[in-house]
Amino acid sequence: MSSVPTIYRLSQTCLILCLGLLIAHSAVADEELSPKAWLERMMEAVQKLNYQGTFIYLHDNQLESMRIAHAVNGDRVRESLISLNGAPREVIRDEESVTCVLPDSHEVSVDKRTPSAKFLNILPHDLGQLDNHYSFQNLGTTRIANRQAQVVVIVPNDRLRYGYRFALDTESGLPLKSDLLNEHGEVVEQTMFTDLQIGVAEISELHHRESLFTYRLKSHPDTTNKIPLLDPTKWDFSGLPSGFKLSMQHQLIEEQGSDPIDQYVFSDGLSSLSVFVEPETREEAFSGVSRLGAINAWGGQVHGYQVTAVGEVPAVTILGVVQGMQLKRAND
Repeated sequence: MSSVPTIYRLSQTCLILCLGLLIAHSAVADEELSPKAWLERMMEAVQKLNYQGTFIYLHDNQLESMRIAHAVNGDRVRESLISLNGAPREVIRDEESVTCVLPDSHEVSVDKRTPSAKFLNILPHDLGQLDNHYSFQNLGTTRIANRQAQVVVIVPNDRLRYGYRFALDTESGLPLKSDLLNEHGEVVEQTMFTDLQIGVAEISELHHRESLFTYRLKSHPDTTNKIPLLDPTKWDFSGLPSGFKLSMQHQLIEEQGSDPIDQYVFSDGLSSLSVFVEPETREEAFSGVSRLGAINAWGGQVHGYQVTAVGEVPAVTILGVVQGMQLKRAND
């Protein structure tokens, strides 16, 4: 399998371990608030609240139980995520790195990340930019983890993107439950707290002290470098699915001597997908279509190049982007 699907598989592993880090956040008990006001309170709480608790994560017909602690100190955010079933795993993550610890195998992986003011935010700062392709609704109240919650949904206006359903704690605004809905309105991923404490966050320092030195490094930081594209006008992406625009483009170099991979990222402000382009096709290159939970992927040749497209969007959206690719320049 080519290096692009390898990047995809590693990203999925991190996603499974870290998705819960995206799901717990703020609001106020007021049924008159608009759906956007609830979501804005949720986004504010991502940056400001300390909390810890236990949640279950349902994905790809698998059920995982995890313990999370989210600590805020000024403008610094730090989180710990510990698996409670299956093989022991712990993820400690902040704005600069993600550290994954596997106690059974005595392995630790450190992945450097670029600091971002949007740490843990899955929604854009300006929700108004989503109005052309999504609608927002309040769906009444429910009870999760012995707490009252307001249900808010983000509904796509077509079948080119996924929707979201949040059950927000009426006291704090933290999402007690989060559902990702596919183009048919079916739940493809679900996160739900079973226990939540607000105002406290106990994060273990164990693996960042003496015990860490007994572990072997599984992967080195900064193994993948991002550099500007040599020819940013080489490809033309015409007829993109409605609302999607090119938001980022760069080259990925995984290690010295490896072939560079061009990456193009498309987004509608909420949903996104990536297209990876390699200069030549390998025998083991990913080919065909694939789905892992909410992630769809396509691999194949386009104008003699190996192309892999992946994203948390419907398969028709992935295909719409790939089918519109046109090679404008033949020079590498």
